[in-house]
Amino acid sequence: MKLDRLNEQLKIERVSHLINNEEVAKLLYQTASKGFKNGSPWEENHFFHSLEAKNSVVITASLPRTEELGQTNQIVGLLVASLVSTEAEIYLVVVDETFKKRRIAFRMFEHLISYCKENEITSIFLEVRVSNEAAIGLYQALGFLRVGVRKAYYSSPIEDAIVMELKLQLNEEKQE
Repeated sequence: MKLDRLNEQLKIERVSHLINNEEVAKLLYQTASKGFKNGSPWEENHFFHSLEAKNSVVITASLPRTEELGQTNQIVGLLVASLVSTEAEIYLVVVDETFKKRRIAFRMFEHLISYCKENEITSIFLEVRVSNEAAIGLYQALGFLRVGVRKAYYSSPIEDAIVMELKLQLNEEKQE
C-alpha cells in the first residue's frame, strides 16, 4: 500500500471508554505483538485495565478493510498514556511491523498532544531504551527533550531508559 494512500485511509482516534473493552484489549494485544520483535511487553489484561481506567488515554491508528488487510478496521498502531493533574505519562507506543516508517506513530502523537492541550496538560513524559535510536529521533522531532536516565529500567535485555519530556504551551484563552 503506497504511503499517500495509507495516510488518506488511516484513522487516528481516541478509544472510547464505552465500548467492549475485552474485545478491544484483545485487538490491542495482537497489534502490540506484531510491533515488537519479541512480542508484546504487555499481556491482554494490561490493555483491558488501561481501557477501564478513567485517567487513561488509548489512541489507535486503524485502516479500513482491504484485500491486503483481510479484515475490518485493522488496528496498525496504538499509544497508551495516563493523565494525572497537569501531566501525561506515555506507557506504550507501538506500530505493527508491516506499517512502520510511515509516520503512523507521529500522527498518533499529534493526536495525543492535541488531546492533552484540550485537557490543560502541560507536560508529557516517556521512557525509551537508550538503543532505540528511531524512537528517540521521533520524540526529538516532536519536541521532546532528555531530562534523565533510569538505570537498568528495561529487562530482556537489561538496558537503561532515557526519560524525555515535552512541555506544552496551552492556548492563551484556556489559561485565562
